[in-house]
Amino acid sequence: MNFEFSWYVSSQLQDWIVSKKPLYPNLEECISWVKDKLKREGSSYELTKEDLKDIEMAYEFQTSDINERSYN
Repeated sequence: MNFEFSWYVSSQLQDWIVSKKPLYPNLEECISWVKDKLKREGSSYELTKEDLKDIEMAYEFQTSDINERSYN
């Protein structure tokens, strides 16, 4: 099975990010988490530019409270 980055993996990523609060991972750690997740599932899927954008959006959404605090 070639497991791909999808809404399901994105949801799991977001759950993982939130579970690390207040010491959120950085974006690179999130990308590594997704790559490791895909490998654990036995997939050889390579992330696309679109996948990386989706990971970044999920990261920014889940860590938005950090950004809000830095503006105040």
